[in-house]
Amino acid sequence: MYSLDPTAASKADNIGAYINDTGKYQGTFIRAEKLVSTNKGTHGIGFSFRDQDGRETRFDIWTMKSNNEPLPGMNQVNAIMACLQVRNMEPKLAQVKKWDNDAGAETIQSAECFVELMNKPIGLLLRSEEYEKMKDGYPTGEHGWRIGFFAVFQFGTELMASEIMARKTKPEQLSKVIALLADKPLKKKSGTTGRSQSTGMPPTGFADDDLADLPF
Repeated sequence: MYSLDPTAASKADNIGAYINDTGKYQGTFIRAEKLVSTNKGTHGIGFSFRDQDGRETRFDIWTMKSNNEPLPGMNQVNAIMACLQVRNMEPKLAQVKKWDNDAGAETIQSAECFVELMNKPIGLLLRSEEYEKMKDGYPTGEHGWRIGFFAVFQFGTELMASEIMARKTKPEQLSKVIALLADKPLKKKSGTTGRSQSTGMPPTGFADDDLADLPF
């Protein structure tokens, strides 16, 4: 009735495991939460991603300042929308797993989310990024590593956003971007005024006037 499947057996060890390595992943967003920073009012989206082996990671993409001035993250979110064929989205209440400071663990909570991005297959390039730990707004002198967003591609076709918009059917860009994928060490460390931040790939955003000519 049963025959040993080595791949399936290995996946059983991934319960509760996290993505820690730079690389190419396929999976789904299980959280795409609307974020507004408490100090500057910056807008963004908090993502929780689960790959096909059940491993998870979290990262935030900041999209615009409080005055609606776009940040580089706006291009990244537009690329994600293109790869998921989402034209418009508004935040809606959803039950998602997110970090609970009081509990000191992830719990199921109600949050405003962009559900159009969730629970649909998608491909991501993720990279390990070094960061400086902070306490009360000041660097502690200690450093750590976390997974950050690098690029996105369409599940199944492996087309990137620019290729989707150009109605291409053969993926050519992804292999070029993968060649650029690498861990990102921190350039400015303790004693400096700040640290480098990921801006992701070059702009791939779309103006509102382009919506009428979208291929989806």
